[in-house]
Amino acid sequence: MFNQLSEAISWIETQIKFKPKTDLDRMRYALEELSIDFSHVKKIHVAGTNGKGSVCAFISNVLIEAGYKVGTYTSPYLLKFHERIKYQFIDIKDDELFSLIEGIYDFNLSFQEKYGETLSFFELLTLMSLIYFDQKKVDVIVMEVGLGGLLDATNILNYDLSIITSIGFDHMKQLGNTLESIAFNKLGILKPYNHLLTSVDESLHPYFLNYLKHIDVTSEFYTRKDVKKLSDIPLKIEVDHAIYELSLIGEYQLLNSLISIKAINYLFPDIKYKIIQKGLLKTKWAGRLESIQKNVYIDGGHNTHAILALKNTALETFKDQRIWILFSALGDKDIPGMLEILNSFAEKVILTKFPDSRFQDLTPYMTKSMSYFDDALLGINILKKEMDQDTILIITGSLHFVGYIKNMFQNNLS
Repeated sequence: MFNQLSEAISWIETQIKFKPKTDLDRMRYALEELSIDFSHVKKIHVAGTNGKGSVCAFISNVLIEAGYKVGTYTSPYLLKFHERIKYQFIDIKDDELFSLIEGIYDFNLSFQEKYGETLSFFELLTLMSLIYFDQKKVDVIVMEVGLGGLLDATNILNYDLSIITSIGFDHMKQLGNTLESIAFNKLGILKPYNHLLTSVDESLHPYFLNYLKHIDVTSEFYTRKDVKKLSDIPLKIEVDHAIYELSLIGEYQLLNSLISIKAINYLFPDIKYKIIQKGLLKTKWAGRLESIQKNVYIDGGHNTHAILALKNTALETFKDQRIWILFSALGDKDIPGMLEILNSFAEKVILTKFPDSRFQDLTPYMTKSMSYFDDALLGINILKKEMDQDTILIITGSLHFVGYIKNMFQNNLS
């Protein structure tokens, strides 16, 4: 069927991304056809505009440290397709991925014969992850919501714990153009007798509480007041009088780590402090204010909510240094909104481009104070020559952009 892995990945990546739907019947039917039973497995569902990936990483690493077999499903990837499906927080291997895609190809054909239509890219990918986790006989599944929540393909399972990290403006075409409409979509992950942990902004608490009145769900709300920051680099925090050190940095990791600790405390109360600390310290999540060279960082902020979080982090973490920004983004994002935030705190903002079919020319957004590099890698080298020890360069605007930059750095092309 497929001669090599790249051909198999190409096939699944070219499947239709989104299919119009008003329910999850198609996915439920597919899961029934696969005859997979996860009733004996602990399941954690993580939704939110930003912070989902970091929370999945924290929780997974703590559980692995505690001796559990953990399957983790996240999206999108930064460097390679394999990153989406992990066992023991290690990317799926080439031969396993190849076998899964071949299997889901055959399944998609038989599904079409029985159901009358094929599955979308994300539906196929989600089913692949569930097949893989079943094969690995995992103890715990940590699933990141792909888009929204209510009609997301991951929402076909009944989870032991539901997490909503944050609510902000992103994917408004699919989710609506108000925070309430986006919140409604994300709250759609909840089912009767679920337990919700959330760190959404306090302004949304009344909306959440009103929604929760109508379903039988218990909940815990956490805010920035529930975590105390002790230092920036390394990032040290205090939660419930216990001190934790993280390998990740960034102001946004305060709530991410807090909600992860609370998730462990709720679902696995026997896991001791030392295990949690070891797991948090081992956690790495590429593209989140990640240092790739001295004074050069990449950050996958790709919406105004994430860029505002980057602003708060940069002003706290690099308070005595000048901040330069190299920015690029995909055409479906709120580019003016992101640039407005970046220009409010960075000494210099430079626009550039990168190879992606969804990239649209950024030169219309240029102002007298913003320059433009046609070649991002050449631009970085020029900026590095102009920087001194008190200058920080942050490369941001898109996960795809920072993934491209990181890949180029790893291949010694910059």
